[in-house]
Amino acid sequence: MCRNYTHGVLDMFALKRYMYATSLLSSGSAAYFNAYYRKVVRLRNQAFITTFLPVVILPSLAGSLLHHQFVQRPLLLQEIQCPVCLELRGGMLQMFSGVVYPMLLAPIAAFQYAVRLYTYSMPDITTPRLWFKEYCKLTKPILSKIYFLAGLQIVAGMAWTHWEGHNLLTVMSKLAHMEEVVERHKQKSKNQVIGE
Repeated sequence: MCRNYTHGVLDMFALKRYMYATSLLSSGSAAYFNAYYRKVVRLRNQAFITTFLPVVILPSLAGSLLHHQFVQRPLLLQEIQCPVCLELRGGMLQMFSGVVYPMLLAPIAAFQYAVRLYTYSMPDITTPRLWFKEYCKLTKPILSKIYFLAGLQIVAGMAWTHWEGHNLLTVMSKLAHMEEVVERHKQKSKNQVIGE
C-alpha cells in the first residue's frame, strides 16, 4: 500500500511542485548577485529589505509565473508537439528569471543606495556611459560564476520540464489503462446480463 502511494505521489511530483523548484533556483542565484553587489558597494546591512525584495523575490515569482504560462500550460494542453522545443523554452525561461533579470536589478538597486547613502563613489547620473563602465568593472570578477549559474539554470529548467513531461505521460498512460479496465468490466457485466 505504501509503495503504491509513493508511486502515485512521484507520478505528479514535478507537475505539482514546479513553482517551488523554479522559485528556489531563481532566488538562489538572485541572492548571490544581490549579496555580491551589496558587498562591492559597501552597503553592509543598510537597505537590505529594499534590495532583497525586488532582486530576490520578484525574479523567483516571475520565474514561476512564466514557467506556468509558457511551459506547463502548453505541456498540459499539448499545444506544442516538440518536447525538445518545450524543454529549451523551460531552460531559457529559467535562465532569464535566475540570471538575466537579477543581473539587471541587483546592480541598479545597489548603485542607487550606494549613491543615496554615500558608501561608494559612483559617476554622475547624467553620464550613463560611465555607469556602464562601472558596472562592467564590478561584474568582471564574477563573470565565470555568472556563466556557471546561467548554465546551471538552463540545465535545471530543461531537466525539470523533461520531468514534467514524463509525469504527464505516466499519468496519461495510467488513465488509459484505467479506462480500458472499466470498459472491459462494463462489457463483461453487459454480457452476463444478456446471458441471463
